[in-house]
Amino acid sequence: MNPVLENSLLRIEVDPEHGGRVTSFFSKANQTEFLWYDPSRLPVNPALDYDGNFAGGMDELVPCDLPEHGFPDHGELWTQTLQATFDQDRLVLEGRLPKCGLYYKRTMSVNNNYIISNYLLQNLTSRPLDFMWKLHAALAIAPGDRLAVPASCFQAADPGDWSKAATALPVRWNGSYDVPAMDGTSDFFYLTDLSNGSMELHRRDGQCFRCDFDTAVFPCAWVFASFGRLNGSRTLIMEPCTNYPVSLDDAVKAHCCARLDPGGLLSTEVRWSVW
Repeated sequence: MNPVLENSLLRIEVDPEHGGRVTSFFSKANQTEFLWYDPSRLPVNPALDYDGNFAGGMDELVPCDLPEHGFPDHGELWTQTLQATFDQDRLVLEGRLPKCGLYYKRTMSVNNNYIISNYLLQNLTSRPLDFMWKLHAALAIAPGDRLAVPASCFQAADPGDWSKAATALPVRWNGSYDVPAMDGTSDFFYLTDLSNGSMELHRRDGQCFRCDFDTAVFPCAWVFASFGRLNGSRTLIMEPCTNYPVSLDDAVKAHCCARLDPGGLLSTEVRWSVW
């Protein structure tokens, strides 16, 4: 039985066996499930890449996105089992990522209409570690939903394939993105120059799902959306991220990459709420 956090407004279910993935973010007030989640793709099949295993929910990518430096596609965390314990009304998830040497700890609690995740990452190795850390919340969507992010710059992440834009040239972002028809296509882009750390999905039914984060830790926001293309999923993924662009090596060269010295610590708080 997976651990559950809940109060009178929310019910949150977590899967420690797959990197602490949140498998349900359910609003009791409106009887609404906000996440897109397909458990038929679990447990993880090591013979497949991340896309072949993609089950949705709220994942996190550590220490990479692309399979670089011997790390799995989309990082180690989603393939690992975390230790899960309750500390009063808080759920503590922790473990060591064996390939990169990071210690990972997330303490989750629910309060009113939001959950709070307090994080601690530590470099347990004897060498400096360059890495990516990206939140990855796969939300259920429908045509007419709207994403709002206070960014200034938009850039396609994979023009000619997963992105709708034809080129990777950066352009001015107008502040929002409307979910189109579920026509079997996809989109993938970066948003930079954030004026504050927030992402909101406004649903046609008037409800809103929001993420609040520290831009000193997550200076950019990625967005991946599948309108039926990836395993039939209809999802928009909110992705606050430490790095830009997608390749860990390219992010290091661009000086936009998370880095911890030996023994170094990174701590931050993220809030997910529904309105």
